[in-house]
Amino acid sequence: MDRTFEQLFSRRPDREENGIFYFNAGNDGDFFTESDIDYWRTTGFRESLSRRTFWENPASRHLISAAGQADSPVIELACGPGMGLLPSIKRENPLLPCMATDANALVLQEWKQYLEDNKTYEQLSFAQFSAFDIPLKSDSVPAYSSFIGLSSTRRGEDGYRLALSEVRRTLSPEGLLYAIENEWTDIPAILGLFEKMNQKPWTIFCEKQTSWHDRFLENGFEIISEQPYDYRSLRADDNELGKAASAFGVDVGLKFTAYLVKKR
Repeated sequence: MDRTFEQLFSRRPDREENGIFYFNAGNDGDFFTESDIDYWRTTGFRESLSRRTFWENPASRHLISAAGQADSPVIELACGPGMGLLPSIKRENPLLPCMATDANALVLQEWKQYLEDNKTYEQLSFAQFSAFDIPLKSDSVPAYSSFIGLSSTRRGEDGYRLALSEVRRTLSPEGLLYAIENEWTDIPAILGLFEKMNQKPWTIFCEKQTSWHDRFLENGFEIISEQPYDYRSLRADDNELGKAASAFGVDVGLKFTAYLVKKR
């Protein structure tokens, strides 16, 4: 197992088991079912490893190429069942030391077992921790990557600020964050849909909405590059908001933007 990242830990893990470092992440991770696990094992992980979307989209291709060519170890934040940008980064530079992290231990356990069974990837480490409490030394991390890992953090704007403060604290002075994050579009239209449904808006829509562009700047980062990546309309089979949008003919959704940033 690659030990590149152990020297960056600011404290001892609660335990190391089967090559995974465990830090107490509380209840910050997602909840998954047995059917989720079965899908990962039979289909999900294989599709994530073979996905070429990040290579084919110019915005994400720019990030992947930059990360691979920089030759600096990369830590994926909140990798989830898709492993974020790491599969594409490893395809760009197979020997680059990388570490997949997530607050959910099950995701990491399943990923590690799948990769071992399929003899995939060298120099890949695993650590279970939350982006709200990153157990790494200040000014030590060469690079982070995130595919909606930051966007998926909980606690709304307070959670975003906390995660960004931890990323900024731990990034080295010349360290980089390669990120694709998403944000809701047309909040007035979304609030109008909740009114039509006679329902109270979700908490996230009751907060002051801030773009990721502004979040980065307000939390001490410099944006090196920023490119539109994708837009995804909410569908009727997504959730009740999607059903309402379809029923009333309103297009609401999430826009995705690719960022390369460093701390100021």
